[in-house]
Amino acid sequence: MSEIVTVKVRSWEDSDYATHDTLEVDGKQVFGVHPLYECPEDAIIGRDLISSSDIASFLESFLIEHRGKKVKFVFVEGKEDEEDE
Repeated sequence: MSEIVTVKVRSWEDSDYATHDTLEVDGKQVFGVHPLYECPEDAIIGRDLISSSDIASFLESFLIEHRGKKVKFVFVEGKEDEEDE
């Protein structure tokens, strides 16, 4: 088991210039934030939008699971398939 936890924030724009973001921990996507222009009436906290309690629960679990480990933060612009180009 690695003693370094990698937290990656990925951000990109789609063809409509709308920003998308994801948060990954050791390669596993934890959260994704995407524009709601297709159904703005569905922009409800806890359903299509992340809630504060979701973030708090994630942080609590993260701190317990990775206690004592170092955390490396990586910020990436562009989608994963764009990195290979």
